[in-house]
Amino acid sequence: MNQTLYFTDKKLNYLELRYSKSNNCYKEHIHNTLSIGAILNGKRIYTNKNKTFNLQKNQLAIVNPNTCHSCTNETKIANKLYMLYLSKDWCFSVQESIFPNIKEFIPFSDELINNKTIYNNFIKLCELLFSNSLILEKETLLIEFFSSLYVKYNQEIKIEINDNSIINKIIEYLNYNIKEDISLYDLSKEFNLSTFYITKLFKKELNIPAHSYFINLKIEFAKDLLKDGLNISQTALECGFCDQSHFHRNFKKIVAITPKQYQDNFVQ
Repeated sequence: MNQTLYFTDKKLNYLELRYSKSNNCYKEHIHNTLSIGAILNGKRIYTNKNKTFNLQKNQLAIVNPNTCHSCTNETKIANKLYMLYLSKDWCFSVQESIFPNIKEFIPFSDELINNKTIYNNFIKLCELLFSNSLILEKETLLIEFFSSLYVKYNQEIKIEINDNSIINKIIEYLNYNIKEDISLYDLSKEFNLSTFYITKLFKKELNIPAHSYFINLKIEFAKDLLKDGLNISQTALECGFCDQSHFHRNFKKIVAITPKQYQDNFVQ
């Protein structure tokens, strides 16, 4: 039985993610996006321009924008497949953050990446994008994955952060918008900085990803609300969590006990 699921989000309008379980064959075609594909089982015959590969687990197919490619199934068994499509402009913005002197998108030189660690990181990214995690967490992992992929197959990152005080301004902004689902793009617009710069800034100054820091702020705020007797479902909403299970999971991860157990210590 064929199955296809899509992930899109208006705050991440530069990407589309497709999960499919099928034995469909895709004849020669092009996309105006950078496309990254991975299969979870079986094999596929993957053609990129005039090169043909046997795509299997632990490998990534890389298709540069406007490149003719095809993908066919070797058997009638359905393959589980992730395909991530990234806007060329977004990819260039990340590349430009790494190498400010480049003038246009630089295509990847490899059509097939045979690296188990990178493959596993890609699968982790896809699973996160389909989850109900915060936009900031999704965007952070996406930038980290793409930039690491790009750097590994190009040159070393050279980036300097000159204004350490900017991190305090960002923290103040996050605290003020604690109820919102802030994205890296939101921070980028607010502070006129690239999303990649902000990602590196958090790692350098705080040794924690931006999304993890924001979640910690939310949980600290939640603790205060729970102490004041606000019920758990309302606390989750006030802290900007899209559902109670996501709030519960993150609270227990950080505090080591459930929200109810925490509240019971203060509210009788």
